[in-house]
Amino acid sequence: MQDERSKMLVRLLTQHHQALLRYVYALVGNAEDANDVLQETSVALFQKLDQFDESRPFLPWAYRFAYFEVLKWRDSAANKPLTLDNDVVELVSKDRERGDALLKRRMDLLPECFRLLPSRDLIAIRSRYYDKTNLDELCDKLGLSRRTLFRELERIRKSLMDCIESKLAIEEIY
Repeated sequence: MQDERSKMLVRLLTQHHQALLRYVYALVGNAEDANDVLQETSVALFQKLDQFDESRPFLPWAYRFAYFEVLKWRDSAANKPLTLDNDVVELVSKDRERGDALLKRRMDLLPECFRLLPSRDLIAIRSRYYDKTNLDELCDKLGLSRRTLFRELERIRKSLMDCIESKLAIEEIY
């Protein structure tokens, strides 16, 4: 059973590696130190694996460990110039966690907003951002000049953002 949980943790760490690294980097401000802190965070997560509740999201749990590892790193790096006070580090940490939650919610709403797009707009977005279609090919496919294509993509992105923001606003009301 423990072996299965270890495998699950490895999968979760792999899946969320970039988010955790960005979080730690925001708190320590140096890529090399961020990698060291993230490594210590991974060790701490393995040591406390039995405390992880699989019914809850992994990332907030991992962020708490990373936060405490950042504090340990700050204590051990007393000879290094630190630019942020511990209170500021805590504020940045909380702000980062809220930002990640909001980003996740926006990403969850994106498919709903895609469904509301006219088919031509959906083709343009899918071709450009998912299929990574070359710009010249996409211009030919849609019968648009480059300049017009850029304007259309900007309009579609704004439409998607407006859709997401209006859905978030409705959620706040209820």
